[in-house]
Amino acid sequence: MLAFVVTLVYGATEKKYTKGDNVTVFVNKVGPYSNPQETYHYYSLPVCRPPKIVSKELTLGEVLSGDRMAYSLYDIAFDENIPDKELCQLSLQKKDVQALKTAIEEFYYFEFVVDDIPCRGFVGQVEETSIIPHNHNIYAFTHLHFDFHINNNQIIYVNISTKEHPPMSLDDDVTLPLTLRYTYSAKWHQT
Repeated sequence: MLAFVVTLVYGATEKKYTKGDNVTVFVNKVGPYSNPQETYHYYSLPVCRPPKIVSKELTLGEVLSGDRMAYSLYDIAFDENIPDKELCQLSLQKKDVQALKTAIEEFYYFEFVVDDIPCRGFVGQVEETSIIPHNHNIYAFTHLHFDFHINNNQIIYVNISTKEHPPMSLDDDVTLPLTLRYTYSAKWHQT
């Protein structure tokens, strides 16, 4: 009888940085928060994207978990704060605005990966106000703030928040084409 033994080793290499080294942010997937098995590539939404999308080589575990990692436009240097930097400006037509609104109404989350650390956030928010008259407002998050926690020369935790800037309204009365200016910032914390 012939037997095969396959050993799969998962172990993130301990990446060590020096001040100013490039920190790669991979965009991964988006999907409805209520159904984490339903995921799509991040670039399936009308978001900032490079001219040519380059995918990351994935491990078997990443493929089986539905990962779709690709390089992003974020330009982040290790241990260097970024107060506010433009990622891109997008001019959205009606179908793009509708796709973004649908994703926000279905509570889509996104997932980025930094140094093998997954980071999640929401694409936007829905605000329900008043009973009569009922208002249904949809907002897109156009600014992401990265909080990097480091231990000497290693990243140990990453958090993405949207608190630094107010979200952009996608209500029905917006003028088309709608121009969205996407920005980001980063702060480094030594632990």
